[in-house]
Amino acid sequence: MLARMEQLESDVKRITDPAFRSGLEALSADELRRRKDEAEAVETMVSYARRVVQGRLDTLQFDARRLGSDAPTGDAVTALSSAIGKNTVAEGGFGRFVDASLEDAQVEEVEQALKRLVAAAEEKADEGGAAATATSALQDVEAEISRWRKELFVAIDAIRAELVVRYRGDAAMVDELLNRVIHRDA
Repeated sequence: MLARMEQLESDVKRITDPAFRSGLEALSADELRRRKDEAEAVETMVSYARRVVQGRLDTLQFDARRLGSDAPTGDAVTALSSAIGKNTVAEGGFGRFVDASLEDAQVEEVEQALKRLVAAAEEKADEGGAAATATSALQDVEAEISRWRKELFVAIDAIRAELVVRYRGDAAMVDELLNRVIHRDA
């Protein structure tokens, strides 16, 4: 379970590491496409996580305004989990926003990573002497996830740029790639 909780963060760190995108010119086109696909898959999961956090933030902030408070209570956070869930969500769950591109295992991985990130943000707020609120913890998590996305796009853009160089230099490679896509989709 611990390995699963840390998998998303581990994937992000590996792909955003400059070593992942160094020496791209020496890699085969197939390896470049594999790395691009892998980076895009992780970015999809991170984007999903960001949407979930933003949805929770929006809902919590709406609830706080409705109740005439600056910050929602812990009860509001617990109630929120069941309000946004697919059917019923375990206490502390994030619920499932529709994302057809993710498999159930990926959604579970994202939710586990989010739970850990939120818990760490709340613990950090407690240590700093500030009153830990769900909103501030989620804002910290959203900032971290946004940073991940930016770094992932740096890696994806570097790989795409190298693929463009290859495709411009070899029109036959483009025909081969198009042929693969056509046969895969058929």
